Amino acid sequence: MLSMSGVTTPYAGHTVRFHSGHTTAQYYVRAPLGVEPTLDGLFDATELAAGLRLLRVDLKDVRGVNVHGTLEPGLRIALVIGGKSDVSYGDRRLVLDPAQDQAARGSIVSLKRRESFFRQSRRGERERTAALTLSTTWLQSRLGIDLTHNAFFARHLAARTWTPSQQAVTLVEQMLRPPELSPALWRLYLESRALDVIVEALSCFEPKSVSSLPDATAWQLVRGTSPTASLRERDRMRMCEVRDLLDSAEAESLSLHDIAQRACVSVNTLQRHFRATWGKTVVNYLRDARLMRARVALERDGATVGEAADIAGYTSAANFATAFKRCFDISPGQVRSRR
Repeated sequence: MLSMSGVTTPYAGHTVRFHSGHTTAQYYVRAPLGVEPTLDGLFDATELAAGLRLLRVDLKDVRGVNVHGTLEPGLRIALVIGGKSDVSYGDRRLVLDPAQDQAARGSIVSLKRRESFFRQSRRGERERTAALTLSTTWLQSRLGIDLTHNAFFARHLAARTWTPSQQAVTLVEQMLRPPELSPALWRLYLESRALDVIVEALSCFEPKSVSSLPDATAWQLVRGTSPTASLRERDRMRMCEVRDLLDSAEAESLSLHDIAQRACVSVNTLQRHFRATWGKTVVNYLRDARLMRARVALERDGATVGEAADIAGYTSAANFATAFKRCFDISPGQVRSRR
């Protein structure tokens, strides 16, 4: 089954083309004539707001098909949290294939003009991706970015890759499997997660492109209001460094006091500044990171639920299942059964 624009469409007979479109992107799936193109999972394009679109991919390619599309000028931010993404923008090819020690890979591509899009995969390959398309109008109205004057954005097909934080990975998980909500709240739920992903992509991956804007941080520009408005730039960047430390294996052996010492602040200041910057406490951030490692072990390595609970630091499988369900809106057993 293939889901496009919120509608699940069964493949029929010898149909070879399925189409999904909105104002900044159009996609269609193509397979050889006479071959039923089968993608098992989710392929959904949603307009979250005027000029802000989300493409969600969570599928297995059963037969081997290609996705062709056309993108309008703007920015394309993609995060791959599972499997492999092999896409081309015009003649610029980007392969995002998270390594064994990485939970995800991200990319940002600047599109100065309308450009073709091509996704290719082979039979049996999996992909779990959230891709955001930001139009020039959205960038100008929300960020004040003029693509004709910014050094990175002014280059057609300029591209960078980065390793997203565990928080960003969790956000993508939530976008791929949102809770049951009314249509209006469902769209708002996805938009809120998308905005947080944009904040990370622009403020941490490409800080110069945003910090050069006058009197505004990335969070202020994207969100409209800023929980970090009371923080100095030095404090905000320090919290970025703390987050990088938490994403490393080294953090597992450090106490909260040790982390505060590394940041040259008190424990209370650490907690206050980190929550203001990233929306959660250091303890909750580490908990979510462990849960994500447990999910990777379930999906990629075939770990049992008990083994995954150990990875996440839970002695009780029931407590682990409750925390896992709260974080990902899916149970550990359901994740394991999808392998």
